[in-house]
Amino acid sequence: MLAHLAACLLGLLAGAMLVIAIVLVPFWSALPPVELRAWFGRHAGRTGALMFPLGGAALAAAAAAWLAARARWPALAAGAAAGVVAVTLLVNEPANRRFAGPVYLSDADVVALLGRWRRWHWLRVALGLVAFGAALRALGGRPAP
Repeated sequence: MLAHLAACLLGLLAGAMLVIAIVLVPFWSALPPVELRAWFGRHAGRTGALMFPLGGAALAAAAAAWLAARARWPALAAGAAAGVVAVTLLVNEPANRRFAGPVYLSDADVVALLGRWRRWHWLRVALGLVAFGAALRALGGRPAP
């Protein structure tokens, strides 16, 4: 049951991050920096309200599945999920706060910060896909209970 839950949550997380990368990042890149910051000020909280619980639940389920199975694929899924959470907390979320915050950023600073955000986000997407693939592999073709 834990392995199925982990696979489901990791798939949702990877899919949501892929949508952000393919849909939102190009949209943000097309906005003038002042409008990008305004968008973050209005919407980043709602995005975080979805992504933080989803990321936390996916990591918790993957870690629980690994602890229950003590096998290679669940360990890889949990490790990659931990990588997603680490990059989020150490890089992307601080950037989100800078975008949305009251501190002055020049247009060049906003563009550079978005470029950095995008590069790290693609790492999160890759880690999320690895986590999801490993979680599916951990299921090993077992039928759902």
